[in-house]
Amino acid sequence: MQVYLKINVLDDQGKNFMGKGGGQLLQGIKRLGSINKAAKEMHLSYIKALKIIRKMEVSLGHKILETTTGGKDHGGAELTPLASEILDLFMDYDAKVTAFAREQFSKVNERMDALVKKYGNASG
Repeated sequence: MQVYLKINVLDDQGKNFMGKGGGQLLQGIKRLGSINKAAKEMHLSYIKALKIIRKMEVSLGHKILETTTGGKDHGGAELTPLASEILDLFMDYDAKVTAFAREQFSKVNERMDALVKKYGNASG
């Protein structure tokens, strides 16, 4: 058995602010310099990616992206310093919580295995 965690940070109204998907989207934008490219990499539509970004901005009350429109050199997007630091905090938090949960679950899993052995094979 294994544990699977889904971490979501909620805003003050209890609405989803950021989860793994939002974090991955921001990481993609940071790395690729484009909302569209990051969305495609995640198999999201551009519109869905924009909705995620807008929800984050509403929750924060601040812009999270600086964008430039298309043209000869095409458009682009980069994280604001605020968004970059929030992304780093979230990813660090997610990694630490996941590592802790896996460590704790390994102990629980050992106990479950011992219980299964103690009570024998129920299917036979």
